[in-house]
Amino acid sequence: MTSQTATFAATILTDLIAGRENSWADTFSPNRLSLNSSHELAQLGAKFSADFIADRLRPPQALTTRNIPPGEARTVPDGVGKKGVYRDFEGKLHAVSLRCTHLGCLLRFNAAEHSWDCPCHGSRFAPDGTVLEGPAVEPLTRREP
Repeated sequence: MTSQTATFAATILTDLIAGRENSWADTFSPNRLSLNSSHELAQLGAKFSADFIADRLRPPQALTTRNIPPGEARTVPDGVGKKGVYRDFEGKLHAVSLRCTHLGCLLRFNAAEHSWDCPCHGSRFAPDGTVLEGPAVEPLTRREP
């Protein structure tokens, strides 16, 4: 999907620079918000705010790392916060900060992809914290398991 969006953007920008009309320019304009879209924008803002608070109030999924099965992850206490701990199929534990390095949203484990995913802007991280997909460019801070 990103490459398709990039193609649209390149085409629109090329036309704008060349002074040509582009039928998609209004659809992708950052100024396209209107009173008609304010209800949808308010709903998205409310969902983001609720998730932002709920993620911080949600208790850890486990109190220790002992019972994390291979191929699964849990959130566990880490001082006053939480960390994400994944046990790989060889039994090794990988612990990382749950705070996305893009804008600080709290990550959630994606069991289907074995990745830590950011619900805010879509960044994805491997169990060891390396960046799989941006907009984040910095890896997650590693923690002691």
